[in-house]
Amino acid sequence: MASLTDKKKELFKVCKPWFNGEGFIFQSKRPVSFIKENEDIVIRLGFTFTLRSNTHSGTVFHIGFKKVENIIVEIGLPNRDLSKISLGDDYLDTVFDNDFVDYYKQIKSNVDLTTIEGFRQWGHAIVDYAQGQGQAFIDTYSYLPNVLKEMDRLEAEGKNTNEILVGLADRRFRGLIISKLCSDPNFEEKVASRDEVFYNVPQLKDWIPYYNKLKERLKTVEPVYPYYKNV
Repeated sequence: MASLTDKKKELFKVCKPWFNGEGFIFQSKRPVSFIKENEDIVIRLGFTFTLRSNTHSGTVFHIGFKKVENIIVEIGLPNRDLSKISLGDDYLDTVFDNDFVDYYKQIKSNVDLTTIEGFRQWGHAIVDYAQGQGQAFIDTYSYLPNVLKEMDRLEAEGKNTNEILVGLADRRFRGLIISKLCSDPNFEEKVASRDEVFYNVPQLKDWIPYYNKLKERLKTVEPVYPYYKNV
């Protein structure tokens, strides 16, 4: 039986040419990822490998907006040590390609990851995703006002913003930062709705000091992008 090391070599032999051609850098240390970065965003597609089973996994594309995540690092989170991010040894993500998660899982479930051939098939599935649906996600959501537009659509339809934003309670932080950066005329209404959550849900009491710090910080944040209805 082939070792995990040999299987991973075959996986990345399939993946690397496409990602390298698109300007991604391969990060072999944990978390294993393909990463593409500029002054505004970090785009990532990562992998998790297990030694004791064949439940290996890969992610869809995630995009981290530096203007958003720098504020998250500045105010901190009660449930995560952000020191590695502060040192540049890790990244925070802002949005992810939720629309493709279930289909991507289905593709991988049809691949036998006990074999080298299965890892090759997995690699081809990743490339197919990356150059199709994944590229469409990057093209749309690398622009922050489009993220706000999707947030507003989800909320208007009674859905949860965790279908686009990364995080648990911290996704609400991200939503407010995005709203402020994008000249959202409904920013104050969004703050009021988040107040209802953070100040009235007992399980979030540890988040309140950080939330208050965020609201103070947002008073000094200047909008950078036009509101999406004007673009």
